[in-house]
Amino acid sequence: MLRVLDLFSGIGGFSLGLERTGGFKTVAFCEIEPFCQRVLKKHWPEVPIYDDIRELTATCLAANGIEADILTGGFPC
Repeated sequence: MLRVLDLFSGIGGFSLGLERTGGFKTVAFCEIEPFCQRVLKKHWPEVPIYDDIRELTATCLAANGIEADILTGGFPC
């Protein structure tokens, strides 16, 4: 199963679609909007949410035991 780091996540559309294929698991989100964070927390309560992309680093993820195989990004955020 491929691990997904979902950036600029919105309400999780990329993760939802990928996970429904059966081959992907979301390991972390990065989303700054409080409303979107609440939606993500409701549907993925066990997945951490980082709020500031400018502070999200590989070192930070590694310190939290998060490894990803795939990055998604919901642009134009």
